[in-house]
Amino acid sequence: MALAAKVSSSELTAQVTNRFVDAYFEARLINAPGTSYTPGITDDTSFLSFAVTPGTGGYYPQSIGYTSGDVLAYSDDGVPLNTKSTIFAHDGGATAIDFSHVALVWTSGVTTAIGGVDSAPSAGVNGTYTNILQSSSSGSGTGLMINITVTNSGATAGDYAVTLSNGGTGYVAAEAIVFTAADLITAGVCPSGATGSLAFAVSTVSSPGPDEGNILAVAQTTNAVTLTGGNEAVFYWNLKQFGYYAV
Repeated sequence: MALAAKVSSSELTAQVTNRFVDAYFEARLINAPGTSYTPGITDDTSFLSFAVTPGTGGYYPQSIGYTSGDVLAYSDDGVPLNTKSTIFAHDGGATAIDFSHVALVWTSGVTTAIGGVDSAPSAGVNGTYTNILQSSSSGSGTGLMINITVTNSGATAGDYAVTLSNGGTGYVAAEAIVFTAADLITAGVCPSGATGSLAFAVSTVSSPGPDEGNILAVAQTTNAVTLTGGNEAVFYWNLKQFGYYAV
């Protein structure tokens, strides 16, 4: 007769910590209507080939990561991690974002810290602006987004405070990130006629792990989804390690 043995809370906490703390993932939208993902059977590379092309309708993969503070207390026979969210917002343009699944993929090169502003546009509009996508970089990283707070009408570089909104993926330390005046004007950060650009460097990025490129989880939508008109789709990720074993 099989018996159910419980794994101790300390052991579960150690497992979750070793597996997920300092690990990073990117959520990718997949457009494969009628296709089911079966863990251990479906080929990850083939499935991910249906990922929506970055830039389509303003789409970029969204990154999440876990720290020691995200490991929560043992409850209901398991150890959970803090809930994380990923938001995919349509840019309001004519191109739709079509998808049928969202996949959470082990990744690296996620920006975890940035330096101060090195150069700034000629003028700004006081206020706080969120989720501004980079215009370009000196490397191959994509998807980095920041929040910008402007004071003193952006008279000097010190009047622009930047914080990470999305760490993107594929970055390396010291990579230069640029936001052009044209994109900042569109976002309302700068007034019409402003020149120059806002730039800073990536300070640190996440390191590769043994599972990089593999899928952790896939969620399939009930029906195929089309994002248009500036609408957005939000996904909440709840991970928990349970502690039962049959003996």
